[in-house]
Amino acid sequence: MRKIRAMKHELDIRGQVCPVALFRSLRTVNDLQAALSSGEASLEILTDNRDSVPTISAALRNMGYSVTVAGNDSYYTLRVDGGNSVGEAGGER
Repeated sequence: MRKIRAMKHELDIRGQVCPVALFRSLRTVNDLQAALSSGEASLEILTDNRDSVPTISAALRNMGYSVTVAGNDSYYTLRVDGGNSVGEAGGER
């Protein structure tokens, strides 16, 4: 079986705070919904606002996406992958 490499997308919302950061993240995820759900794409969201990380992560997990968070000295990276079928409530991942 041949493995297909997922196309990586990036959303840079550094310098923005919620609710704008959340709305931009949700809009981008909705635009990529089919590709994320099928595994054809992944999304990395870059934010420097610590308070946005749990808000965005929780919203995306509730939509059924898998979200992993990594931080470095100046910003956080939220990696969003398809996970369960979109629309099914997802638990912690």
